Amino acid sequence: MYCSCCDMKNMLRMSSIGTHCILGLCIRFALIAYGEVHDRLSVVQYTDIDYRVFTDAARHMLLGSSPYNRHTYRYTPLLAAVLTPNLILHPAWGKLLFSMVDICVALLIQFLVIAQGSSTRVATWCLMAWVYNPLAIVIATRGNADSISAMFVLGTLLLLEKQYFMLAGVMHGLAIHVRLYPIAFSLAMYLSVHKDRHISLMKEAFCRNAVKQLLSDLKPTCNHVKLVLACLATLGSLTGMCYALYGYRFLYESLLYHLGRRDIRHNFSVYFYLQYLGSDAPAGLTQRVLTFVPQLILLLALSWAYGCRRDLPFCVLSQAIVMVAYNPVLTSQYFVWFLSLVPPCLPWLSLSCHQAIAITVLWLAAQLAWLLPAYWLEFRGQDTFVYLWLQGIALFCANVAVLGRFIRAYQPMKIEKLK
Repeated sequence: MYCSCCDMKNMLRMSSIGTHCILGLCIRFALIAYGEVHDRLSVVQYTDIDYRVFTDAARHMLLGSSPYNRHTYRYTPLLAAVLTPNLILHPAWGKLLFSMVDICVALLIQFLVIAQGSSTRVATWCLMAWVYNPLAIVIATRGNADSISAMFVLGTLLLLEKQYFMLAGVMHGLAIHVRLYPIAFSLAMYLSVHKDRHISLMKEAFCRNAVKQLLSDLKPTCNHVKLVLACLATLGSLTGMCYALYGYRFLYESLLYHLGRRDIRHNFSVYFYLQYLGSDAPAGLTQRVLTFVPQLILLLALSWAYGCRRDLPFCVLSQAIVMVAYNPVLTSQYFVWFLSLVPPCLPWLSLSCHQAIAITVLWLAAQLAWLLPAYWLEFRGQDTFVYLWLQGIALFCANVAVLGRFIRAYQPMKIEKLK
């Protein structure tokens, strides 16, 4: 009788999860249909400009030429290949695909939360936090591909939690090939292998034997080797294959370009105005140091502080926020980098409902305040560069405030209460 009741409860929970996923998918499909109509009637397009770039690159591939013949296509050729049905089946194929990947992201969030010891009920709430996230819905249905990167990152975290180190390495290599930013998580993932302890940032920073402990943590084991070799083999083979097909242009556009990228339009970054004023000259050494070194120091500190298996999702979330806040180029799709990592960490964040709402309102208000001068600049031709810079500073402060609040609220032992 007990087993029958348990089976019934599990069936009801699975039915509930399926219902949420189907409803979330229907919402996304409805917005895709709306976007098709909106784009025909409005000057301000619903579809992301990058989606049109993807489609043009796919057209070049179908014609037998390089996708990089499409100016501003700076992604893996695999993405253009996947979107060739845009030209064969329907122009909205890619949006449908990204929406389905978005639901896969939600399922991976649920699996990861359960794998870390939380209850199915809590995991379902975490799944819902992504399925009904308005920003996630809009970004995917506008035709942005960053949900694919989020899926690979979450898949890597789940495989590491399950201790499938070789598969995790393959997934991580694929994630880096598709989008360069997951490479920043590599050290934390390496340190997480067979590590269950939790060390706070302050304790780790001032530990008397910190250097000795770090050297011990870096010492490779068999599982470390599996993770690293699988990652390098996957990344190397994919990169080699694409290089054989498209040569140096592939390396530059999809990898090297992003290391020194500058953008004086559509850019939330705190460095936006600096780039605009120096747009006629190449970035000097001082500018590169100012934009790169603070980010690198924080990424290394977070890897060391939270580089254990139990803390890995929160570590990756913190690092993603740092990369987004300090990036010289910041557009709306970059928010997916850390927004997809918030739900898996929710059971460990000691935040009241009021605190969560306050954080959300603060962050959204900083974004909306940026959009007004951006609209006047882009569509009205008004000189609002200084206002955009000031709003970029406000958004940077909001991102740093959110990260600081998350670090203070993070309580990994709270999981014991949820089992």
